[in-house]
Amino acid sequence: MRRILIVGATILLTLIIIGVQPTHSVISVYLDAEKSLKNEDVLEVHFSVDRSPHLYEMIISAIPVDSIPNIPGIVILNMNNQKNIPPSLTGLYDHITADLSLKGLSPNVSITNFKDMDFKEISNDILIISEPTDIDEDVAADFLSWVLSGGRLICIGPDSLPFRQKLDGYRWTGRDDFLRISYRELNYSADAVEESIYAKALSLQTSAPQWALEKQYLDEFEAVMTGHIHHDSKGSLVTSAMLELENGRLILFGGPIKQPAITSGDVAISWDISQLILSGALWSVGEPDFLILPLDSAERSGIFHTSLNEYTVVMAYSSSTYVPIYGRIVAAIS
Repeated sequence: MRRILIVGATILLTLIIIGVQPTHSVISVYLDAEKSLKNEDVLEVHFSVDRSPHLYEMIISAIPVDSIPNIPGIVILNMNNQKNIPPSLTGLYDHITADLSLKGLSPNVSITNFKDMDFKEISNDILIISEPTDIDEDVAADFLSWVLSGGRLICIGPDSLPFRQKLDGYRWTGRDDFLRISYRELNYSADAVEESIYAKALSLQTSAPQWALEKQYLDEFEAVMTGHIHHDSKGSLVTSAMLELENGRLILFGGPIKQPAITSGDVAISWDISQLILSGALWSVGEPDFLILPLDSAERSGIFHTSLNEYTVVMAYSSSTYVPIYGRIVAAIS
């Protein structure tokens, strides 16, 4: 008989509501999971939340994953080894740290000069490149090898991916083993904008960067669309996507980040990065399920049904970044 093990504990934290009279309320999210007695292919997620006088939206996501993903360290690379660290790095650091802290976590986030980086020492960390890169192709190939062997790399902006072939007219340039990825300026008058299932389940916010990814080239890698998809006459553009490269994952965002306050800048991208990591999306083997409890929801407890998998990350959160409600468990079959 297979059993469900809950890896890790449900997290309780304090919700701070800022209003005319600042108040402090404790909202505890309790999560548990068990195999359904009625259907052996279903996982039952039990959830309950303490009463609160405040209205808030809560979302519960469930993502099947290929392993038990502990929350890793996050390393933001200073690719140009600048002494005065630019806003494209400090903004990410500040906002990712804040997002994790508001969820009651102890952030393990750092900014590291590229020249000081050792791939062996960061094998279990998430790497982030948020500025243009200009490195030797052999060094870029080291990044690719690191991802293929199980690394998780996040690249933000058109020139941030080290191992990328570029389209020069109708000809691709670069090493044959590098990826053919193309970016195009976003047309804000596109015919239609579509939210991916990941964007819906995780409330991802990066919806309108200056540059986005051309979907036709992502489809050649069977990439997972994690962001928003803009459809127009020249072809669809995607704000973020995830590629499975052998044992690792590559996450690509449009961009670039130039100023902390620009639309879909570091605030939105930082939130998205935190959500993708905490939800288990960077280890996913299938699409997420999710349940939305709206502001006027009368009930804050119940059972959420999702498909049974070997490992499932269940996360509860608020779509409002200023409402720090959070809970996370990993259900594993043994």
